[in-house]
Amino acid sequence: MGKTEINRIIEQIERLHNNSNWVVVDIYEILDGITDNSANLKLLHFNHTIHQIARHLVTDFVVLKRLQGIDYKLTEKENWIPAKEINYKWTDTVNDLKNNKDELIRELRSLSDNILDNPILENFSSIYVTLHGYVQHSYYHFGQIVLMAKFIENSEK
Repeated sequence: MGKTEINRIIEQIERLHNNSNWVVVDIYEILDGITDNSANLKLLHFNHTIHQIARHLVTDFVVLKRLQGIDYKLTEKENWIPAKEINYKWTDTVNDLKNNKDELIRELRSLSDNILDNPILENFSSIYVTLHGYVQHSYYHFGQIVLMAKFIENSEK
């Protein structure tokens, strides 16, 4: 029961969440610098607020559920909470992102490489494809958040 590839995937997830990622951005330094007000600010030319995007990333808990054999389906409202309906403090959202990452890594540590080609659930993509999709999806939305945070920071100068 080898763990070479699982360990590489765990490393990619860890790197995504710290400043040893390929874009050399400490995402939590950026997230911790965002205020409740900035997180919920509607910016021109953006469809969502920073907080909506971050809450959308929190829905990645669905990857963990599926690894556990649970066919969890997000509702549209869970997937993209309307800005006016977000009832979370920004710090709680950031903590939820951290906790999701930690839980996913704990689950991955219990797996072995020989299951990576298996579908995560029947009629779904493989575990391997799903995990890499999680990382790519996270980079995309973290990039949006960084861009929006920099825009807000620069407009306040």
